[in-house]
Amino acid sequence: MSRKGALVLMAAVMIARGTSFIFSKKLMGDFAPMNVLGVRFIIAFLILTVIFYKKMLKLDLKTLKGGFVLGACYTACMAAEMYGLRLIDTGTSSFIENSAVVIVPLYTAVLTRKLPKGRIWFEALIAFTGVGLLTISGGGSLNVGIMLAILAALIFGVCIMVTKAVSKDNDPITIGIIQLGTMGILSAIISFIIDKPRLPQNGTEWLMILMLAVVCSCFGFTFQPLAQKYISVETASVFTAVNPLSTCFIGIIFANEDSGIFKFLGGGLIIAAVIMSVFDKEDAK
Repeated sequence: MSRKGALVLMAAVMIARGTSFIFSKKLMGDFAPMNVLGVRFIIAFLILTVIFYKKMLKLDLKTLKGGFVLGACYTACMAAEMYGLRLIDTGTSSFIENSAVVIVPLYTAVLTRKLPKGRIWFEALIAFTGVGLLTISGGGSLNVGIMLAILAALIFGVCIMVTKAVSKDNDPITIGIIQLGTMGILSAIISFIIDKPRLPQNGTEWLMILMLAVVCSCFGFTFQPLAQKYISVETASVFTAVNPLSTCFIGIIFANEDSGIFKFLGGGLIIAAVIMSVFDKEDAK
């Protein structure tokens, strides 16, 4: 795959992932968060195992370990996202979680023991100012939902870096399938421990679960490792900004979510940090 193709795929993946917030929030009116995750990811794993059974027959221990580690990381991220999403709207949750655009370079700096350029710190400040404005739009206080969304963003940054590491020398499609299976099994186990899990009971519930499984998971999660195999973690983090833009648009149009001035200002600042990050990478070439 060419780099241009990987960038297009990464953008498509983020758009697909952005639709998950609205379906998840609607389902959590009747489902517990880990119940939704368990059913969603197990269905996605089964579908992809059937489609890519030849790849699965060639599964080796290294790929299995990589997929498990990535799945465990994303299970923690998704748990924080889902519990936070019960308390705040979809646009706010997505904007905060995808501030990973500036979190990833900071993580990279820690791992390489090289301080990021001053511009990176400036981008981080702008992004987290945007988070603050989104907090005001959500009620004026740093509530539990906002805090869980911030936690999801911190873990998401780790997930992006782990995705790059495990997909570098392994088949990314197989990695993605094992990742989904791990997420489904771990979520189901947690759900059986803390909830009373159930399957969808009517056509509407099944439709939303299948949308989450097929569009958001089979495509959105499985093909991210493929895209990231050909681009840097910094570039991948920049493209996470496509996610909150699509989520916010869908939430306002289809869920009648608030479109107040603070949400637009906060979102605008986060996107400004993204744009500066893009130009920063270009200047570095």
